[in-house]
Amino acid sequence: MASASQTTSSVPAPMAAASPHPNTVRTSTPLVSSQPQAPSTSAPAQPQNFPPLASTISKTTGQEPTPLVGPSTTVVGDTLFVFGGRILSRTNPRLTNDMYALDLVTRVWTKLETRGTIPPPRYFHSVCSLGDTKLVCFGGMSPGNSVPQQDTPTPPPTAAPQPPQGLDGQSEVMVMADIHMFDIPSRTWEFIPVMNSPEGRYAHCATIVPSVSAYAGTSSGAPSTTEEANLHGGAELVIVGGQDSANHYIEEINVFNLRSKQWTSKTPLGKCCGAYRSVVAPLGRHLAASKVGAGIEPDEDMAALPTVEEGAPDEHFGGMLIYSNYNFLDVKLELQIRFPNGQLIERPMHGQFSPPGLRFPNGAVLANHFVVSGTFLTSSKQEYALWALNLRTLEWSRVDAGSVFSQGSWNRGILWPRRNAFLILGNKSRSLVEDYNHRRINFSHICMVELEAFGLYENPRRTEHPAMQKWFPTQAQELGLMLLSMREMSDMEFLAIGGERIPVNSRVVAKRWGPYFLELLNASNPSPPPPMAQSNRAVSMATITPLTFSNTSTANPILAPPTTAQFNPLERPRTLFLPHTVQTINTLVKYLYTGSLPPVYSPDCSPQILCSLLQLARPYRIDGLLEVVVERLHQVLDKSNAAAVFNAAAMAAGGGAGVFSSAHSEPVDETLPDDCEHWKGTVSSVIGLQKRGLRGLMEGRRMRERGRSLGAANSVNVPNGAQGTFVANGI
Repeated sequence: MASASQTTSSVPAPMAAASPHPNTVRTSTPLVSSQPQAPSTSAPAQPQNFPPLASTISKTTGQEPTPLVGPSTTVVGDTLFVFGGRILSRTNPRLTNDMYALDLVTRVWTKLETRGTIPPPRYFHSVCSLGDTKLVCFGGMSPGNSVPQQDTPTPPPTAAPQPPQGLDGQSEVMVMADIHMFDIPSRTWEFIPVMNSPEGRYAHCATIVPSVSAYAGTSSGAPSTTEEANLHGGAELVIVGGQDSANHYIEEINVFNLRSKQWTSKTPLGKCCGAYRSVVAPLGRHLAASKVGAGIEPDEDMAALPTVEEGAPDEHFGGMLIYSNYNFLDVKLELQIRFPNGQLIERPMHGQFSPPGLRFPNGAVLANHFVVSGTFLTSSKQEYALWALNLRTLEWSRVDAGSVFSQGSWNRGILWPRRNAFLILGNKSRSLVEDYNHRRINFSHICMVELEAFGLYENPRRTEHPAMQKWFPTQAQELGLMLLSMREMSDMEFLAIGGERIPVNSRVVAKRWGPYFLELLNASNPSPPPPMAQSNRAVSMATITPLTFSNTSTANPILAPPTTAQFNPLERPRTLFLPHTVQTINTLVKYLYTGSLPPVYSPDCSPQILCSLLQLARPYRIDGLLEVVVERLHQVLDKSNAAAVFNAAAMAAGGGAGVFSSAHSEPVDETLPDDCEHWKGTVSSVIGLQKRGLRGLMEGRRMRERGRSLGAANSVNVPNGAQGTFVANGI
């Protein structure tokens, strides 16, 4: 249990300057700490000319929300949704239930016209994403004449009530425990009537995790009846902490099942958690709750998807973490792991550095790291800070965004998983301290910090790229290697630059490589197969270009992509020359046969081989190879090979489809201000790797310069171009 001193000092803080609630305790204690943090909590300075390459500030346009207090911000896909909040206005301050959407690619705001049973206006509530099409809203503070929560399901009014005018435009507010669901495609709200609702609250923490409770009471690992499956399956909304109408912390965890639409459990928390001091985040499928703090196994394949035995509970589903920091004059940090069965275990964090106290923190889990951000205020320093916790080792590191936060007011951070980026909303022309004291959230500017450049990376195409879905369990990989070792199963050879020959099976290679492998065979075949001749598709021997299969149809075999079966066995090419070393081609062949790269510490997965694979992935258009190589290079990159990785990434970024690929069909407004970056699509994953390699390159050069002279400068110049030691035929 938290001590009484902790509770007393932190309870009024979230609402001390902004809440219209009549029972809110207002304190005269300055919100900015009068004592600086201990120097041990600061990370060493990073090279000053690298961070600007990984962090950019852009101006937003469109129907921008007015400054708000206590709104929710939720990212779904490439869209940021903002709901509710208290409008800061001298003439008409009020709570709102408006919904805004920011296109993160074009950075254009849109005020959505919603329908259905619209929730009453509120602030300091929570909104969580359910898949890619739903948002779930819970609790917060609403006007006093909103429909109260009752045990009998009673829907609130469809129109937002107009509260009586009083102090700051609101006579009173009340805490809520209602649940509403928003359908994104139809822009429709739905009120969820429930029984036995928990205590109403505001400034709580919430997240959605997959449910494994269906496995709890059955020996077979599956629901015994359809009724049991509907009652316990699906996803769960987990509510952690929060405060009641008297500003007292609610020390419990409540779980709402989104399939059965029932509150299923209430467990004691034993800590004071809330939006002012805490963050909750699901662990996802990349890291089991039992692996947090367990370290990294030497032979563990960090890039492989976790495998789950059939019929057994999936320990990778349902885990989440609860992070808290409090006592900002003498910062205390706590980390709890909630297992799928509801068990809470505290994990000690260690390391040379740790983050300072961050007020109103926000964060999320990205692969094996927990990224947290928040407002850092002392008498000597006021800034928005980002830190990352390695969940394997539980060691902290600072994400140095450079000087982008040195001026302006930055108020709310949120992870953009598809881009491996952390977004911070704010206004670069306002005062951080002034806006913090009023709990003001601004939406005029957005700062994007590319986390991949700092080694925080989760493959954005793991759940989108078709080839990345074709991962195979260990038994299938072993079968592929056994097939590769059987020379009698091979019908052709790959010829390396040194003259070495690697026997392969053309059917296996064609299935795993993709259509471009057949194009290479076509280009080297003196007479194309009959279906290709009838389609009038010419392929130049001098410059091999990809065939266009945009109009392919299985009903028309003439337009269908070719297969090895279409070649005359007597005329089919038996040797394919690839201008790379035998080590690189061997690793490539193993990838084609097993669907994965060798383990990190294998000699077939050295940085040199990976850099070669990175360079050939795009020109040869091998399905999924680019993604798995980028992921592997993140795991092996260090100062000793940073120069090689940077050069390989620089060369790979210019191949294939280029650096930028269009993600939206909407045109970009050419009238945007000059300080607005005209970004039209999603950046290739190679770019983040290149920036990370550049960071390691600069840090290595800085260390060498320090070694030559104690008076050497701390910063290094960016190298001109990608002049490395790589050539087209390998390293």
